[in-house]
Amino acid sequence: MGFYKDEPLPLHYKITNELREAIKSGQWSVGELFPSDKELMEKYGVSSTTVRRAVAELVREGWLERKRGKGTFVKRKAIEETLGRLTGFFEEIRAHGLTPSADVLDLRPVEITEKELEKLPQLSVFGNQKMFLIERVQKVNGSPVVYLRSYWPYEYGKRMAEFDLTKEAFYEIAEKVLGLTLTEAHQTISAGVAGKKEARLLDVRVGFPLLIMERITYAGDCPVELSINAYRADRYKYRVVLHKDRQNGTGILVP
Repeated sequence: MGFYKDEPLPLHYKITNELREAIKSGQWSVGELFPSDKELMEKYGVSSTTVRRAVAELVREGWLERKRGKGTFVKRKAIEETLGRLTGFFEEIRAHGLTPSADVLDLRPVEITEKELEKLPQLSVFGNQKMFLIERVQKVNGSPVVYLRSYWPYEYGKRMAEFDLTKEAFYEIAEKVLGLTLTEAHQTISAGVAGKKEARLLDVRVGFPLLIMERITYAGDCPVELSINAYRADRYKYRVVLHKDRQNGTGILVP
């Protein structure tokens, strides 16, 4: 069929939008071979340049993946989190209509010693109080996405460990059971690569690109959690909405 060429929007833009909506609706399954450029040219009655621009945009957005010598395939879209809202992983994943779960790797008390502070100086915000570490791999529809280390003041962490943390969200337990009112978080995001442990846990190769998110969450003026998260960069991304007359965040130049 021909496309509506008298409409004001560029052809490749209209084709991109139509194909994106078709992918969202489930017209093709994840991993399924996507129509070839020639098939799309015939369907829309447009040039190869127009089709390639549309497909390239869908590849850039994460909807499609080109494999040399094999074709173009439907790819699982990265989970997108909008910065500015204080939510946990489980909440974000459920909001996307997906199913979160986790494998619990470790539950243990942690003393804030000089040796511990050398490894993780961010713990200094808690003074010298005893902490509790919850370590887990968090998943989306059964597939590993993030390796997380979550530190809580000992009494909070110990109570949290009594719950089924393969299914329960930290922040829901904190607010509904522990009575904490989470008010804000200070968060940084940087680039990283997978070491042997991260590669094994996230099912990627050593050196695979990761997003490293560090967050200190507060209840009023009191810090209640330090979380260190290593996300698969192909499965998770952050979106920031910028306003000309409003300060959203601060860039940090690392020497």
